[in-house]
Amino acid sequence: MNKRTNFKKWLLIIGVPILVVALIIGIMYNNAQKPYEKEKATAVQEVKEKAALTEVEEVYLYKSTDVFYAATGKDENGKNVAVWIAQDGKSEPIIKPLDTGVTEKEARNLFKKEAGNAEILSLTLGIEKETPVWLFTFENEKGNLNYYYLSFTNGKWWRKIENI
Repeated sequence: MNKRTNFKKWLLIIGVPILVVALIIGIMYNNAQKPYEKEKATAVQEVKEKAALTEVEEVYLYKSTDVFYAATGKDENGKNVAVWIAQDGKSEPIIKPLDTGVTEKEARNLFKKEAGNAEILSLTLGIEKETPVWLFTFENEKGNLNYYYLSFTNGKWWRKIENI
């Protein structure tokens, strides 16, 4: 056997399993994302119908004791608003003008002042005990999980759960 044939044989022995594993991982990831994408599409439909948004800029799925769809966008008058809708549909949507609350950019700036250079794992617009909040999920320098809740209404830190 020459070196070229030997190289091709090893390439097949190593390359084919790597390709198969990569393909399986891709399929699993795609299947894992389907429920999230479906729920996000439902959220867009709900906020358009129940809150009369003509344009949806960002959608958030907030899961705590209750599940809420939250979104930012423009209402029928072209005004930038934030909307919260309970997934179960048992309550009226909460609609607040964005200029009366904390935007995502402002929330990120307040977080940076509070937590320094901590990397945000997720930032979600949600509602806790009838208080609209921005929920920051991040790891501290020790690798512990932390949740910081920032009031959407006044920009004050509403609650902090640290070192989980």
